[in-house]
Amino acid sequence: MTGRRALDGHKFEQRVQAVPAAVGLLRDLTEFHLSMWGLAALAPDLVLIVSELATNAVNAAPDRLIDMRVSVNGQEVRIELEDPVRDPPRLRDAEPDELGGRGLGIVDLLADEWGAQQEPDGKVVWVRYLIR
Repeated sequence: MTGRRALDGHKFEQRVQAVPAAVGLLRDLTEFHLSMWGLAALAPDLVLIVSELATNAVNAAPDRLIDMRVSVNGQEVRIELEDPVRDPPRLRDAEPDELGGRGLGIVDLLADEWGAQQEPDGKVVWVRYLIR
């Protein structure tokens, strides 16, 4: 596992193996960096977004490497989760008795914008969250 933070303190990247424990690690790292950057008030929404995106990446690419990037640029936080599976994420309506299937719906409610782009070796799911 490697981590890197830009000199300005407003960007970090983390590569992890796609195992369930990675979701908690990525949540904790996001909360830590937001606090360091003076953005702790945004943590509830952004940590939940990270949790949902990371869970999807772990489920899509078990035991493979995934990358997360979080950056702040002006009045915007950008989160990116990259995994080695090209299939795009799908927003869907989960049945009331289903245990999963609501993650992207949560992301859709909290984010100002989100999407996915295919890469040669997989995909990147990204989120824009405006600082208000």
